[in-house]
Amino acid sequence: MASWKLVRLHRDHAVESFTCGRRDGAREIDAYLHRSALHEQEQRLAAVWIVEDREATRREEAVVGFFTLSPVAVRITPQVLKANNLDVPYAQIGGWLLGRMGLAERHQGGGAGASLVAESIRQARRFQDATAWVFLVVDPRKDGLLAWYESLTFGFSRAEPTNPWQRRL
Repeated sequence: MASWKLVRLHRDHAVESFTCGRRDGAREIDAYLHRSALHEQEQRLAAVWIVEDREATRREEAVVGFFTLSPVAVRITPQVLKANNLDVPYAQIGGWLLGRMGLAERHQGGGAGASLVAESIRQARRFQDATAWVFLVVDPRKDGLLAWYESLTFGFSRAEPTNPWQRRL
């Protein structure tokens, strides 16, 4: 990981060969990076961060993983107030959405996914004073991802813990 560097997505990245593998949802993540990520970043809908391996011997192997950050507003509920130790008179508060995230199949299983989440938190915190964000939100689409995010040591908790259909962390 020492040779890895975080940069914003640009046209020179060889994203067309990136793959998360065969896990459930991987094709959707791959397709996003291949077809939509650069366009969304250019439209300022998401900031797309790429982890590059500066020591990769082949250009196609240089993209280790990626994640997106976008601004988001969350409706204030008693659970949100309690989880964030807040006392505010607002109906909504702002934060960042960790949107799409993918890790190249060859790097999975060794903790690099948790490192991507940690880096997304660091990036969001860099802008905390300028944007007054309060939290990072994740919307896992699959039960396995929900359990994985909840198992991390970053303090993710369900925004509406009594609603089993609500996956937002």
